[in-house]
Amino acid sequence: MPAHKLVLDDVFEQPYKLLAIHSSVEEYKLAYLLNKHLNLKLARTLRDIDLHKGKDSIFFPHFIYEDLQKYCTYHLVSNVSRQEGRSGSIEDSLFLEDQLAIQKSFLLPEFKQVDFLMKIEDELDAVFIKMLTSRIMEIPQVSTAYDIDFHQIKTKENLIFD
Repeated sequence: MPAHKLVLDDVFEQPYKLLAIHSSVEEYKLAYLLNKHLNLKLARTLRDIDLHKGKDSIFFPHFIYEDLQKYCTYHLVSNVSRQEGRSGSIEDSLFLEDQLAIQKSFLLPEFKQVDFLMKIEDELDAVFIKMLTSRIMEIPQVSTAYDIDFHQIKTKENLIFD
């Protein structure tokens, strides 16, 4: 009897728009600036995005705003997580101590140059990405912002925030 294979790649995909934001400010400062310039109410969630990488857990700050009038949800998440870790061994060190090093991890590793991601779940297609991008670019602390094509994302499972 032949084996049957089911492919469920496109079954559970929810339509969303994704913006890349380049900025050197902290995540809470960017959330404040977006709230101020876009009339949003982004608030930090109680739990950050937890990405399991091997036996380690990596946390990414997550802000959310649900616009009930437009039936859309805005998610702001940092693409970069910095954690302290031990590096080197005693033989490699001049001193007999372990050295601390900052380890970087990325929510979307294929977009390592992106600092923040804004995911917009828009049921009625009421959010105009070009206008939103141009308004984000007006913020002096933002270097650049652009939309990311859904088909360029290799690690789509990392964008499931529920």
